[in-house]
Amino acid sequence: MLKSKNFRKVLFLIGFMGIAFPAQAVLAQGSSKKGNVKQLNIQADKLRDSFIRQSAEIARKYSDAGDYEKSKEMLESILSIKKDVPGVKAMIDQLDEKMISSNSADFEIDAARNWSGPAGLVAKGRSIRIQATGTYDLITDIKTGVEGLPEKNPMKELASGIPVGALMGVVLSQEKGKPKMGKPFKIGEKVEFTPKDDGVLMIGLNLPPGHQSKGKVKVRISGYFRRSSN
Repeated sequence: MLKSKNFRKVLFLIGFMGIAFPAQAVLAQGSSKKGNVKQLNIQADKLRDSFIRQSAEIARKYSDAGDYEKSKEMLESILSIKKDVPGVKAMIDQLDEKMISSNSADFEIDAARNWSGPAGLVAKGRSIRIQATGTYDLITDIKTGVEGLPEKNPMKELASGIPVGALMGVVLSQEKGKPKMGKPFKIGEKVEFTPKDDGVLMIGLNLPPGHQSKGKVKVRISGYFRRSSN
């Protein structure tokens, strides 16, 4: 028969083994999980790299086919996965330039009329480029009070914050079924403008009512727009 001292020793060893073995199992299980995660990370990296390569190839094919917008969308999907892929941002900039320059129209603005007819239909968030050349005679003989010339309605009066005589633009849109006039913006010789709403682009000269100006300026608009009839 085992002595009591030896018996207690055996019980202690059994108890220790009962504790130690599950602990080793947990450690082994944890190590196994870490190994699984590492393998998953490797698979995820391979999947990401494959997606980037295929997206870049599809973007190239879209560009070759002349669909620059779809090409840009594919490149932007790459950046949504990995932001620092070399060359992608530069390619997007090149596509933006192609999209702007591939669609353009030229027209003239008569200084005597102030405004052109509708210059084109523009889309929210889609950039356009407007360039202008030429000079005209700004002729006016207008009386005014100490408050100066009115600036409430840019389509009929002066536009606030824009130099007198400067070429400017404004987008006319709809809000809940009612006409909405955007904030006038200066064009001058050149501007790149991104509309905040879908609407009709109007281009004109910031001249006071009653002026008798003469001459014409040439305007080119390019980018995301559709030319409308005057």
